[in-house]
Amino acid sequence: MKVIIFLILANTMAFAQIEADNGQVVWRTVKEYEGNSESLLKQLKFSGKFSNLELLEDTIIGKFTNAPINFQGSASMYLMASNMMGSFIIQFKEGRYRITVKNLQMKSQTSVGVFDEGSIEAIEKYALNANGEFRKRFKSRDLPILEDNLSKLFEFSQKDDW
Repeated sequence: MKVIIFLILANTMAFAQIEADNGQVVWRTVKEYEGNSESLLKQLKFSGKFSNLELLEDTIIGKFTNAPINFQGSASMYLMASNMMGSFIIQFKEGRYRITVKNLQMKSQTSVGVFDEGSIEAIEKYALNANGEFRKRFKSRDLPILEDNLSKLFEFSQKDDW
């Protein structure tokens, strides 16, 4: 039973993960997709969650600027007081696409403690140590919250049930 659970978790982690890449926090996921880049671009525009959207051949680039962070239980103060901002690229291959999110930043929504309302901080400030590796607290507590929120931000229906 433990082996089955491990295989399911390992398989899931291989398709959506946050990693430290040359001193920058990067989130990547691969999703199966029946449509093409033009139809996904329409969904991105229709969602209202993204800006600066461009289609370059089979690649979509864009930004998100005010994505709320949802969590249950406790979270680090910067997550509780902030919304996410960042840029992304979506690359297509037959039957799937890969989303890569970079330049992830936290925009403070309130003045609490050391945070000023409207201040913007790169996630690396909270996530990485001086060696460019994940801090233990970030990896155990904040990383799952960010992965969940990024997954939900880029969740799209493939059904057109008008």
